[in-house]
Amino acid sequence: MEEKGEAGRNGPEGDIAARDGAPPPGTSSPAPGFPGFAAPHGAGIPARLLPRPTGAPEHPLLEAGLLFAAFWLVAYLPADPALAGASFGEAATQLAILVQILPKALFTLYFIARAEGLAAFGLRTFALVDAPRALAVALGTLGIVMVPGLLSAAFGAGLTNPLLDAAQAAERPSLLLLPLVVLASLAVGYGEELFFRVYLIRRLRQAGLAPAWAALASALVFGSAHGIQGALGLALGSLLGAYFAWRWLRRGNFHEIALGHALYDVSVIVLSLYA
Repeated sequence: MEEKGEAGRNGPEGDIAARDGAPPPGTSSPAPGFPGFAAPHGAGIPARLLPRPTGAPEHPLLEAGLLFAAFWLVAYLPADPALAGASFGEAATQLAILVQILPKALFTLYFIARAEGLAAFGLRTFALVDAPRALAVALGTLGIVMVPGLLSAAFGAGLTNPLLDAAQAAERPSLLLLPLVVLASLAVGYGEELFFRVYLIRRLRQAGLAPAWAALASALVFGSAHGIQGALGLALGSLLGAYFAWRWLRRGNFHEIALGHALYDVSVIVLSLYA
């Protein structure tokens, strides 16, 4: 039987969670093991039938736009994929990714905690059961990225990823780089999912968009940041963004999409650098 939702969360499409320990009207008491996090309101109900999230800032799109411009706009600037890919196997590059993304993720987490509370965004602590679910997400992403590649080969389109091509052509780095690759990938997975799925979809919903349109908008914004990877990267980034958004709206489990995203990134980087 299909598993419904996640215990101990208000969900990405739910009402504002309890503050100061008191559950909001229409919700049950806090879930066992997660003090202060309200149990789901309307658990099992399709996202399209749930009410629009309440507690929105006065200008949710303005707030989201400013946060996006401050933290993520730089990723959309033109860059040389050959140069970036050739340095992918260097410790300085992986450390730079970690140092750039980690503060963004932590500030976004602090920002949403101060704005409406973590439970309002469907966030909770990590549980061991999230690990196999994240692995399932990672396997799903690998399946998705195979489709455009197979179609490209079948029709002779010859689409390539210039960033990964440059990484593959570079000298193979030491295996001592792997821990840093894992840490950088975790920062990217958690940081990007926190903003593009958890935060941005909620703000788009609060601005009036239906769940499907909010998910599509977040997927396109996310995908368009992958221009350095060429047309194939743009397409795959949008497809993966849509997949993560679908998982988020369907299950409301932040850790499974964030950790799954990170596992996918580790797999791609390791194959590019060492295969």
